[in-house]
Amino acid sequence: MSRVLFDCVAIVGTGLIGGALGMALRQAGVVRRVLAYDVDPHAARRAVERGAADVAVDDPRALRAAQVVMVSTPLDQIAHTCLALRPHLNPEAIVTDTGSVKAPVVRAVEHSAYPLRFVGGHPMAGSEGQGIEDADPAFLRGRPYLLTPTGFTDRQAVAEVADLVRAIGMVPVVMQPEVHDRLVALVSHLPYLVACAVVLVASSEPESLQVGGPTFQELSRLASNPTSLWAQIARLNHDEILRALEHFRRELDTLEGALRGGQLRPALERAREAAQRARTDL
Repeated sequence: MSRVLFDCVAIVGTGLIGGALGMALRQAGVVRRVLAYDVDPHAARRAVERGAADVAVDDPRALRAAQVVMVSTPLDQIAHTCLALRPHLNPEAIVTDTGSVKAPVVRAVEHSAYPLRFVGGHPMAGSEGQGIEDADPAFLRGRPYLLTPTGFTDRQAVAEVADLVRAIGMVPVVMQPEVHDRLVALVSHLPYLVACAVVLVASSEPESLQVGGPTFQELSRLASNPTSLWAQIARLNHDEILRALEHFRRELDTLEGALRGGQLRPALERAREAAQRARTDL
């Protein structure tokens, strides 16, 4: 039987990721009670119906019972939400988030006048779906959960969030917020933009869309992610994404030059070796 880690955890923002986390926590049996709080009361009630929470609350003062508050609102609302909720929370509560850009969020929370036991977080998981109806704890299992403490972060809070992450079958990985944003630009934000470019190129020949194989289907799935989310990511991680695109363009130019010169195979072998190393590390 799982060991109970916390009496009460609150999920603030019961969408795709918040819903999946609530489901995972309840299924793992590591918390006695999960609260759902959302600006849309229907979404919070639906989280209860779908098994992502035990109770839906519509008054932020009810969150004072939570020992951990997981903020999973849209990216550009995370810092504001954390600070707006602060007066209603237990002073000892750990607050963490699920945003896919970390440095500006962590900086905004840490530099505020309101002290918080804040631990930046980012589960590297999800789907092209949206909202509580598409939430599924299965897409969390075995995936990295990035934690981004700074010199101001309570180390005990980091350890407790890491324990919670392990308990739901994810793998905690600790790094600085700025390192997170650089690395995630390469392995998440860049692939999304590349997928968009491939789909746009293919769309110039409409017949090609009817004959795409599994690779093109996966790229199409990635490109179909909510544009509102990616617009926020691009704005908040602008510089790192531009650097990733510049690096990508250089590699693409190298591949084009190798193709024109009849020397493509060595370049492909180099890419294959890098891909094998990446798959080993996953």
